[in-house]
Amino acid sequence: MKKLSKDKLYYLISVSIIFSSYIIQRLLHIFCDITREFAIAEAMIFSILTAVVYFLVTKSKEPFYGILTAIFGFRMMPPEIIELTEFSESAGLVYFIVQKFSIIIFAVAIIKLYNLQQKPRQIRPFPIILTIVSVPFCVEVYTQISERLYNITENMLYSYFSSYIVYSITMIVLLYCAVKINFQSAKLIMDYELVALALNIGRRICTVVIQFTQGEHISKNYFCWIAIYSFFFLAFLFIRKKKQQNKTA
Repeated sequence: MKKLSKDKLYYLISVSIIFSSYIIQRLLHIFCDITREFAIAEAMIFSILTAVVYFLVTKSKEPFYGILTAIFGFRMMPPEIIELTEFSESAGLVYFIVQKFSIIIFAVAIIKLYNLQQKPRQIRPFPIILTIVSVPFCVEVYTQISERLYNITENMLYSYFSSYIVYSITMIVLLYCAVKINFQSAKLIMDYELVALALNIGRRICTVVIQFTQGEHISKNYFCWIAIYSFFFLAFLFIRKKKQQNKTA
């Protein structure tokens, strides 16, 4: 059995912390009654975990896994606690500052790890930037379009379909870029999207299951998103395998 290197162990611990924080935060807020003290304790724990992830990522020396992990940290740490500001304005403000500061430190980590690459650098800046900004930009666009369409038509179907179209176009652009660029840069995009899509599929399925068990109405919108996420997960997986085969051929 191949021994796990110290650097890869750092990444494994970091990714475990990031995903565990994301999942546990959501589960707690579904199944537990959130109090002021609970929300503040959450904020303190997630702030400390963010610092731990940053420390582990910057201690390692493997650029690819480091950049990938730092992007997850950039996008997901610390998790948002919506109720915190409702319980305490001051705690909400402090946590907001921590969230914005975490963006800066993970951006610095990405730059540092990028510069660790041997020249000529295999992971280029454009794929890193594309991975970070594409989906948040897409979400902002389809949120604004959906709200305006609903205000005009008062029909949620138009809003839903506009969201599907904008998101699908974004994924197609990412797939196209992954096909055209070199393997390491493409692998960064594809590995990130595969994990992100798997999380989104799991999140939607959990929502459906919870609503079903509670006897609530289940919107067909959830099933549409599960289908879209699944389709693009398979598409990225297929492209990744083709790129891997071409590289080893």
